Amino acid sequence: MKLGIFSAALAAITFIASASAAGAEIRRYDWLTIGEPSGELIVEEGDDGAVSMQFSFNDRGRGPEIEADYVLNEDGVPISITITGLTYAKGDASETFSMEDGVARWNAGAISGEKAVTTTSLYTLTLSGIPEHTAIMARVLLDAPDRTLPTLPAGEMRIEELESAAFPSSDGDVNATLYALYTEGPYPTYIWLDEDLNLFGADYGWFAIAPEGMASAMPIMKERQTAATNERTASLSESFRHNASGLVVITNARLFDSLTGEVHRRSTIFVQDGVIAAVYHERVDAPEDAIVIDAKGKMVLPALWDMHAHVGTNNLFNYISAGVLNIRDMANDPDYIIQLKRDLANRDIAGPDVHAMGFIDKRSPYAAPTGMLADTLDEALEFVDWYAQRGFRGIKLYSSIEPDWVEPIAERAHAHGLTVLGHIPAYMTAEQAIRAGYDEITHVNMLFLNFMNAEEIDTRTPQRFIVPAREGGNLDLDSAEVEDFINLMVEQGIAHDPTHTIFQGTFLETPGDILVEAANFYDHLPQSQQSGLIAGEGFNKGIEEEGARTAAVARDLIRKLHGKGVRVLPGTDAGFPGFVLLRELELFGDAGIPANEVLQLATIESARHLGLDQSLGSISPNKKAHLIIVDGDPIKDLADLYKVDTIIKGSDMFKPAEIHEAFNIKSFD
Repeated sequence: MKLGIFSAALAAITFIASASAAGAEIRRYDWLTIGEPSGELIVEEGDDGAVSMQFSFNDRGRGPEIEADYVLNEDGVPISITITGLTYAKGDASETFSMEDGVARWNAGAISGEKAVTTTSLYTLTLSGIPEHTAIMARVLLDAPDRTLPTLPAGEMRIEELESAAFPSSDGDVNATLYALYTEGPYPTYIWLDEDLNLFGADYGWFAIAPEGMASAMPIMKERQTAATNERTASLSESFRHNASGLVVITNARLFDSLTGEVHRRSTIFVQDGVIAAVYHERVDAPEDAIVIDAKGKMVLPALWDMHAHVGTNNLFNYISAGVLNIRDMANDPDYIIQLKRDLANRDIAGPDVHAMGFIDKRSPYAAPTGMLADTLDEALEFVDWYAQRGFRGIKLYSSIEPDWVEPIAERAHAHGLTVLGHIPAYMTAEQAIRAGYDEITHVNMLFLNFMNAEEIDTRTPQRFIVPAREGGNLDLDSAEVEDFINLMVEQGIAHDPTHTIFQGTFLETPGDILVEAANFYDHLPQSQQSGLIAGEGFNKGIEEEGARTAAVARDLIRKLHGKGVRVLPGTDAGFPGFVLLRELELFGDAGIPANEVLQLATIESARHLGLDQSLGSISPNKKAHLIIVDGDPIKDLADLYKVDTIIKGSDMFKPAEIHEAFNIKSFD
């Protein structure tokens, strides 16, 4: 979803030629992927309120190719926006907005509407993700009363000035100020403006934008934004935490026993200083000095696991409020994840336990935007050692890895006691990867590709989505080749993390659909977040019928794998954490896995897979108290998992209703 180098250069030349005659001001920015230029933003400002932009970047063959024309009024407020080009997923990016005679009208893909406006309002729906749009809003807000304005289609936005910094450049220091833009939640969007209030840049985690030639600004922006986010998270942690230290007794509970898959109708659970001390399947009186939690017949379960996450500090509470207290981080900046684990261990911030995988890819035009990128096999082996020495639990390999690197990497990882998992490298089959040392295969499309001439497909590119969507519906799950492959998985003890929900979306969604991942929580989110959960054109464009057949086969495959004894791990790999894990479990149930077994996969089986079942995964004496109380019966309806009433994590207790209120999320009662 990003322009190739040649296309980007040609677009820039065309743009410069058309602007030169007008004598307009032109500002240029580099889009950065882990510090390296991978795209650009060009902004042309005229004297009449006209602003034109070109925005493109390359992320593993994905990325936007956007042209935008804005008209600003005398106060700098957008009154006309026309956007054309391609979205990140290479779908149609066409979008329009207008403000005329007191009526705002917008059309953004499958989302359109109009609204009478009587005061200055900012359009925030835009799906193009152009950083200059955020800068435009910031400038308007800085002049607004109380620095707050209504937004369109709904809500309001306010801005806070945080701090200034000097950024070295070849022409001397450039001073810029960090601003936080808040909408309907406790975490802001960050933007840096220079002394003329023009866009300077922003850090987006794996990505960033900075003035052309100033990639050195990225570490400073990242450091300051991270500090601001950590400060906000620490404050929220204190407000959400409730004391559960000393002796806590949960009475009148229906207890889900993840070891047997059974429910005990009346149980009492004793927790001493964050550790489960005793469990009774009968009523037992609590001592007078205990903190007593009367479950009133609600179900108590071990906390849930998300086995495919990419955690960020600003989404920790989304996990907590959904009862997800254990996550396997599958790819992140190594230094970031080490520091995050330290902050969580020190209780500087609240969040789930994080079990990190060390991520390795080979440097290439399609390399992943995080982790460690190796130029040689020797360097990749050094990365394995580095991760092992710092407590990472496994090695995740990605699509650009050379197939003949897999076996030596696996040998080195296994020597350290680490598992090996991930994407199947391009031009390699899943069967070959297993025989070379893989312990787990990530994403269901990688299984499909095993039967689709994977050795001839460049799966570093979006072809890894398109080919399975087009051809997966023809796969005969009862064929000898599929049976033999599944038997190999069982014999070798190979687990599978299908990220089932996002691939149901990849195969099924059409423009205008609510994303499959969001179907059961979309209506509970603030309106400002709902627009990001509407599907645009995706990788199944033009092959919708084939994709629907593939989605059905994927469901059958998940059920078959589980039935044959392959450990199927629930994971999300989604942009909206927490709730999507609950959706993943629902779809496991829809695929035909009994609900009690789905819950076992999300608790004890995930803990076993990481070798942590002696301390987590079940409600058993001497295990950590990672517990959730659910006001419903997920054995009868997995959707009841959305009704989490109380969370206990060690000596802390959380009330999801309080977190939801802070994030403007409607109750699931």
